[in-house]
Amino acid sequence: DHPLADTVANLPKRSGVYLMKDAKGTVIYVGKAKHLRNRVRSYFSGNDERHSVPYILKRVTNIEVIVTETEHAAFVLERDLITKYKPRYNIRLKDDKSYLHVRIDRQAAWPRLELVRRPMQDGADYYGPFTFSYELRTVLDLIRRVVPLRTCRDAVFHNRTRPCLEYQIKRCAGPCCLEVEREQYDKWLDQAVSILNGKTSGIQEELQSHMERASDELRFEDAGVYRDRLNILENFSTRQAFVSPGIENRDVFAFYREETLMVISVLRMRFGRIQESENFCLEDVEVPTEEVIESAVLQFYRTGREVPEDILLPLEIDGVDVLRDELKRLRDGGAVELHVPRRGAKFRLLGLAGVNAKEHFIAQFDREARYQKIAEAIARTCQLEQMPRRIECLDISNLQGSDIVGAVVSFYDGEPDKSRYRKYKISFQDKPDDFAAVEEVVRRKLKGSSGENLPDLLIIDGGKGQLDRALSAAHEVDSPIDIVALAKIRDSSGKKKGSGSRASASDLKVERIFLPGDSDPRTLDLNAESTRFLQRVRDEAHRYVIEFHRQSRSRRAHRSKLDDIPGIGPERRGRLLRKFGSIAALLKAPPEEVAKVGRMPKSLAEKVLSVLKK
Repeated sequence: DHPLADTVANLPKRSGVYLMKDAKGTVIYVGKAKHLRNRVRSYFSGNDERHSVPYILKRVTNIEVIVTETEHAAFVLERDLITKYKPRYNIRLKDDKSYLHVRIDRQAAWPRLELVRRPMQDGADYYGPFTFSYELRTVLDLIRRVVPLRTCRDAVFHNRTRPCLEYQIKRCAGPCCLEVEREQYDKWLDQAVSILNGKTSGIQEELQSHMERASDELRFEDAGVYRDRLNILENFSTRQAFVSPGIENRDVFAFYREETLMVISVLRMRFGRIQESENFCLEDVEVPTEEVIESAVLQFYRTGREVPEDILLPLEIDGVDVLRDELKRLRDGGAVELHVPRRGAKFRLLGLAGVNAKEHFIAQFDREARYQKIAEAIARTCQLEQMPRRIECLDISNLQGSDIVGAVVSFYDGEPDKSRYRKYKISFQDKPDDFAAVEEVVRRKLKGSSGENLPDLLIIDGGKGQLDRALSAAHEVDSPIDIVALAKIRDSSGKKKGSGSRASASDLKVERIFLPGDSDPRTLDLNAESTRFLQRVRDEAHRYVIEFHRQSRSRRAHRSKLDDIPGIGPERRGRLLRKFGSIAALLKAPPEEVAKVGRMPKSLAEKVLSVLKK
């Protein structure tokens, strides 16, 4: 018998949610049930063929339940608890970010289209969410070329004294300074909303009519404006192929699965057109596909997405009635149809979504499989206990001891993660010491970092000396991190072979890598894919630190003696140099003039002149 047999036998015979916990008290699985005792008992019966059940039973040491009044309440609570605890064996769509919405405040004197992340209960109209920000910004650019609404913020709008460039290029009617009919402005707003909703045919007809009337009245410049706007709309419309007749709002769910890897693809259609496609990659999927789809559908809409009236599913779901009720609630009581098409246009749509899922699966997991082989090779070479998913590289740059800087680049699963790139201005200058610079950067990077923010492997661009100083810094801050050094090939003169040096084929047969505890470097085969990846990471670090070094030198070159005087900031410095042109000319001016130009006290002006004369 399982140690939890008595616990299971005493569970209530009611609907509710059960939480399975491991020895540490961590929730590893959350499930819902119409009959809690029967549902949980099925895990221990030996008849549950789900892949995840053996793994759960090995780890579960405690089961807690929450009784609910209805099955629907259990359904909702299950989703909330999954979001809260993120259990290992529950499926979660890895896409919890907040999406862009378009806000239009019709109560404003002259409304504009604003991009916001989270809708507020402020009386304004919100359109969205839009999951692809690039596509939304493209549509907004289209709207601004077709509909001349204001784009500036209120602070700018209320302080303008003449129309801006947007007015000059016909993208704004200029309500800030010019008389604009509010009725006409409201029509433009309605047109903008129609474009956001994918409805452009009525606007095209209206523009065509305006163009023809302007041409008949010999207003050829106005006719040209209408013609250009019409062409923009026509090009936008033809880029979106019709795949379903009539005016329909529909989402289509499909999947492609191989063992425990799975991709769910969602085609979103509005007014008969495919507006966008979203793909979600799932790993370690141990539950039946129908459970994944049921969970995915609910999570997809509970993040704030609009629920359409028609949803196509790739297979039948046992709890479809409960799912439909929850989607109706999210749709404020509006009807929602959930069905699995077997033939016709809807079946072809399902097939199209399935093709998208398979293509995304191949693109995503084939790339991951390639990187996994690279990571395995790196782990063997660097004697790591686990495959490195996050690899970072540190490089130092200086010019004869001046403007010494360091930089760290970060790669995750084989791809650059630029959000984790970091730049470091070295505390000491005017003495070229790469070893000390490496030690400082490693210390600053690791100090105070939690385990989850540490890379699996840190590469130092350098040799044994740099590696030893990096290890010393890591030991000083008590950071358990794997560090190696990757050394560039040296020619017979001892000079590093950098990107601008020439080397013979025999010179470039190997790269050298230094590991902790080894007195001599190990050689790497340049033809190995793992070596090429390490070189790629190092080259990116080199590019990044050189770019930072050039920026530092440029900033120093543009500094003047004024920058070192307390009380002289960028604004005062700019005024003085614009007026006098040079330090020499400034020194010839009396303190009163310097104070007036720099808008400063006379005492500070006298101090400026005194410092500059020294």
